[in-house]
Amino acid sequence: MRPGILARVLHIKPSPLRKGPNGPFVFIHITKTAGTSIGNAIGLPVKHHLTAKEVIAKIGKQKWNEAYKFTFVRNPWDKVVSLYEYRRRKDKTKIASKNIPFTDWIKLTLGQHSDPYYYNNVKSFQPQVDWLKDDEGIIAIDFIGKFESIRADFEQIRETIGSNAELPHLNATKRSDYRDYYTDETRQIVASWYHEDIEAFGYTFD
Repeated sequence: MRPGILARVLHIKPSPLRKGPNGPFVFIHITKTAGTSIGNAIGLPVKHHLTAKEVIAKIGKQKWNEAYKFTFVRNPWDKVVSLYEYRRRKDKTKIASKNIPFTDWIKLTLGQHSDPYYYNNVKSFQPQVDWLKDDEGIIAIDFIGKFESIRADFEQIRETIGSNAELPHLNATKRSDYRDYYTDETRQIVASWYHEDIEAFGYTFD
C-alpha cells in the first residue's frame, strides 16, 4: 500500500517538513490556490492545509528556520469566486439547495452582518497573510508564488528544491471571468475583508 493511502486509512498526517534533494522544505498550502496540483507534483502524500503557525508547532522553530518555505497566493476577488463555486458544487451550507446567489453569499459570509452558519470554516475565508504569519506576526516565507503566474513560479521552486516534476492541472472549475460575478457593493466587501492581501501581494480587481 502506498504511504499516502496508508496514512489516510490510519488517519495519520505525515510531517509537513519534507526532504528534497537540495534540503528540507515546507509548502504552505493555502486553500483555492492550486495547492493540490502543486502537492501532487512535488510528491506530497496527503494534503496539509496548515498555517505557518501550525507547521512551526509541529516541527519546531529551528527546523522551520532551516527549511525552504514556499507558498502560492491568489487574487482575492478571484479566490472568493473559486471558493463559492466549490462550495456550491459540494452544496456546503446548502447554498446550492437553497439556490443562494453569489451576491447574497458574499454578504452572508464576509458582510457586516455575516451569518456564522455560512461562515463555517475560518481557514477557507481568512486572509492569505494569516496563513503565512509566524507567532510574532512576521511573514518569513522564502518564496511566495502567484496563482496567476503558477507555471513560471513553479519552475523556480522546482529548481530550488531539486525536483524535476511536471505540474499537473487539477481541481479546475469552468466558469466565467471572476469580475462578472461582482457588484460594486460585493467588490468593496471583498476589498475590505482582504485588504492586507491586496496590499501585501499587489493585487487589484482588474
